[in-house]
Amino acid sequence: MEFIETLLVKNGKIVNLEYHLKRMEKTINSFKFRVPSSRFQVLSSGFQAENGEWRVRLTYDESGIKNIEYFPIKRREFKKFKLIEIDFDYPYKYKNRKSFSILHSQFSIYDELILIKNSLVTDTSISNLAFYTGSEWVTPKYPLLKGTKRAELLDKGFLKEENIHKSDLKYFKKMAMINAIVGFYEIDDYDIIL
Repeated sequence: MEFIETLLVKNGKIVNLEYHLKRMEKTINSFKFRVPSSRFQVLSSGFQAENGEWRVRLTYDESGIKNIEYFPIKRREFKKFKLIEIDFDYPYKYKNRKSFSILHSQFSIYDELILIKNSLVTDTSISNLAFYTGSEWVTPKYPLLKGTKRAELLDKGFLKEENIHKSDLKYFKKMAMINAIVGFYEIDDYDIIL
């Protein structure tokens, strides 16, 4: 089984490295990799990338790091969201994202999908979510994947975890997508289609 870690690299240094290493360590321990986690500490030295910002996709399994790919960062605009009920889990950052690909092929006219499980908001297909109440930012208590940037913002007290029902979405003032690449991407003007 293969896993990925998506990293933002600025001028050769990994942003939020500590949180990426924690998530990889969790995966290594959960799947009882025979290779010591120290094999993955190579990340601490950063990457030989050109100056600027890069999206780096690291593929790994129990034998260690298998592949490192570099992609220029392409900024996208997100405005039109579709609520989708799902019945799958994604607690680890698996390389196999077939469930997400199927959803995107079915709902390709939308900028992104907001995934609902058991009537609760979880994530989009590419990010965690946060919603502004007018006084604080809240994030779903049970996301599909606990993202590294989300973890950092929770640790700093910027975000608060709550159960967010799909019926609550109409009451929020704004929303944000959160991941390693976009950081905390606030969206003031958006449409959510049921």
